[in-house]
Parts: sequence; C-alpha cells; structure tokens
Amino acid sequence: MQSAKVMMRLLDRNFITKLLILGLLYSMVPLAEIFLLIYLGNLIGYYFTLALAAFAGLLGMLAALRELRKNLQSLRKKTRRGQLPTQEFINITGVLAASILLLTPGFITDTLGFLLFVPKVRNALGRWVLSKTRTDLKELYEYLKLEEG
Repeated sequence: MQSAKVMMRLLDRNFITKLLILGLLYSMVPLAEIFLLIYLGNLIGYYFTLALAAFAGLLGMLAALRELRKNLQSLRKKTRRGQLPTQEFINITGVLAASILLLTPGFITDTLGFLLFVPKVRNALGRWVLSKTRTDLKELYEYLKLEEG
C-alpha cells in the first residue's frame, strides 16, 4: 500500500514539473558560473579571478561559522530560560542555506550566499523553508530541552 502511494506521488503532474524545474536550475547554475568565470578571467585575468573566487568563498564560510556560533549560543540561552527560540531556528536555517551556497564555487552562488546575511532576506528564506518542511518548532524545542537536561 505504501509503495502505491509513493508511485502516485511520483506520477503527480505538479511533482514532475517541480522536478524538471529543479533539474533545469541544477544544470543552468553551473553553466552560468562557468561563463562568468571565463568572462571575468578574460577581463581581469584567470589567476586573479580564481583567487578572488576562493577568497570570497573562504570569507563567506568564516562569516557563516561566526553567525552560526552566535545563533547557536542564543538558541541555547533561550532554551535554558524556557523560551521558544523561533527566531534562532529561522536564522540557523538561513545561515545553513548560506553555507551551502558559499561552499559551491562561483560568484553567483557566493552572491546569493552573502545575500542571506541580510537579516530580512534570511528571515524570509527561513520562514519559507520552515513552512515548506512543515517543521513543528515546539517539537524541536522539546527535543532541545531534553538534550540540555
């Protein structure tokens, strides 16, 4: 019975459309990154372009680690005080998404990753991800309280 539900889900038109769009994006972003790297390489030099891309990724990851550490400390403090750390969950979601983008080599993904350090952008993405995953923050909070105790 469970496999029939999975098969029906895979044959759903909306699911197939979303999967095709995701596949298209998955193939278009690396192509855009390659074209941008070649263009910038011709413009300012290949070695400098590669060094700039590596530096931007490294700088972004250091910033992401700092933000993650800060938000985790705040999450622990609120959990110990018995408060629901909703904003911290949202911030951590945004910072993790930024980290994934910053780990991906290229200027487009680095720019998107750095955009997630803007609080309004990070909050919007965090809320959207939490709404799509239907994560129950109260359940996650209770789990964290059990881990602390």
